[in-house]
Amino acid sequence: MTDQTFRRHGTRLLTAVWISTLCFAWGYSTPAFTQGDALETPARPTELAEHSLVLDITRTGDRLFAVGERGHIIWTDNLNSLSWEQSAVPVRTTLTSCFFADSNIGWAVGHDGVVLKTEDGGLTWRTRLNGFEANRLIEQHATDLQEQAEQALSDAAPEEESALQETLEAMEYAAQDASSFLEEGASRPFLDVWFQNEQEGFVIGAFGLILRTIDGGESWISWLDRLENPYSLHLNSIRKVGQALYITAEAGALFRSADNGQTWQRLDSPYDGSLFGILGSGGGRLITFGLRGHAFQSLDNGDSWTEIETGTSSSLFGGTLLPDGTAVLVGTQGVTVFIDRNGHVGEIRQADNRLPLSQVISLETELLTVGLGGIQAQPLTHDQ
Repeated sequence: MTDQTFRRHGTRLLTAVWISTLCFAWGYSTPAFTQGDALETPARPTELAEHSLVLDITRTGDRLFAVGERGHIIWTDNLNSLSWEQSAVPVRTTLTSCFFADSNIGWAVGHDGVVLKTEDGGLTWRTRLNGFEANRLIEQHATDLQEQAEQALSDAAPEEESALQETLEAMEYAAQDASSFLEEGASRPFLDVWFQNEQEGFVIGAFGLILRTIDGGESWISWLDRLENPYSLHLNSIRKVGQALYITAEAGALFRSADNGQTWQRLDSPYDGSLFGILGSGGGRLITFGLRGHAFQSLDNGDSWTEIETGTSSSLFGGTLLPDGTAVLVGTQGVTVFIDRNGHVGEIRQADNRLPLSQVISLETELLTVGLGGIQAQPLTHDQ
């Protein structure tokens, strides 16, 4: 067994579910379903949705959306009282991320390779992809690449054969791995989603999952060969900052695209542990963050990085940037960290319940955090 094969299958056994959603990293699990059942069972209406596990929150116009366990998608137009309503969702699988292209068109992704779409501002959702379909797409793509590599080697001049043989071996492994996932079923989760407009976007996830659509989710294309990711590292987040698109990943992997995802460059990373997110305001400034309180700031679009002394060993899962340039990061143990424009920590807070936080957004007078304790508010004011 090669080192690469051992790493893939060892990781699959030990951390596939853990990395797919933060709830398992926290020792929390959702009710078990027979594989596929959660993709066919609608989310159940409940008044407890805002108090249960919530993994992401976003704002589109004056409406807030949050997604989490059991297929819960909740929303509110009332930013003062924050009274939440629940959307009609066709699946009961844990949802990890959501993104809106405009006030009507939105996307949510999660466990079992599910991709959901709304066209009515989030009131109702329909499934546009699931893990069974995603695995078939990837297996066909990997097979096509293997056949192309075989043909290239067959046509090659002698001096080209060595390099092309290595390429073929890599494609053969990728095809075998894709077949293995096809046999496993809908086991790989999507972890994040980003759309350039109503039609063009990406979904990313565990074991190097990355798919692209150019027709609003009617069809999907495997983009696995567009990233320099030979070990199929988990892709944790995708976000546009300024004119560039960034992906953060397992083992410190960082990717940047200057053409909205058509091509990708792997950046030199400041860290060899998992990076869970990235944020910035354009002008070259970026902050990326991840395991054990590690965070780094770049002032040149990711070409170089300086470590931020965060003052915490809690893993940092989500963040937002305030209008004054302050970055707010949240993570395990209920930690909230405020980082000023110069990369210095101004304040560290810890929730009384110490439950993990997965994401944060800012309103006019307060922060909203989400995590294992549901949706919680805290004052916006912080030390400079």
